[in-house]
Amino acid sequence: MPNQQYDLTGKRAVVTGASRGIGLHIARTLHEAGCELVITGRSADTLQQAAQHIGPRTHTVVCDQSDPQAISDLTDAVDKHLGGVDILVANAGGGWGGGKHVTDLPYEDWRRTIDINLNGTFLICQALLPDMISQQRGDIFIISSMSGKRGDPGSAAYNASKFGLQGFAQAMTQEVRRSNIRVMVLNPSSVNTEIEDSALTDGPGQYLHAADLAQLVVDLARLPGRTLVRDMDIWGTNPF
Repeated sequence: MPNQQYDLTGKRAVVTGASRGIGLHIARTLHEAGCELVITGRSADTLQQAAQHIGPRTHTVVCDQSDPQAISDLTDAVDKHLGGVDILVANAGGGWGGGKHVTDLPYEDWRRTIDINLNGTFLICQALLPDMISQQRGDIFIISSMSGKRGDPGSAAYNASKFGLQGFAQAMTQEVRRSNIRVMVLNPSSVNTEIEDSALTDGPGQYLHAADLAQLVVDLARLPGRTLVRDMDIWGTNPF
């Protein structure tokens, strides 16, 4: 049993983009650690299936995080279901126009990628931070990517959105750290998000698994509040 001070039992967590993949694994692992959850996604049916997979202390909210009105509705739902928030995992994201060079990249693909990945993260943090500030504690995990550290041809929009998250998170850290709020950016390399059995494999040629990131989020949330891991790169040991 962990030290009561760092026990996550009863903590209130919001995980965006939790209907599948990395977000689903993070939400389930937080639930196993004792958290009560609000999870978001864009499909009510998929969210409901995810909630059944995660566990009974899971509430679902359909939300397109690029829509300010949807974020406002989410804030109301968080107040209703959780009464506040201790942990925010800003995981929702995507990419449009992948493989197209800048000269061929439609503006709509550029805009949509920035809106979801960067603007959406800003909106969700802006909406939930006041509650964390008022209680003088909280953890914000921003799930980014190694694409926020290096550019790749055909990934201009995605790279720009993920690079932007780095600057946003660093600025926000300086604004909230005196309120005992930690902002932590996780930058995974390629991630296996497939069925559970694949999380049990190990050795040469194995990529990161979403279960690894999920466990990392829980472990970081359990660290003493005096400790901040601001920016972490997570690689598969030998994926080639």
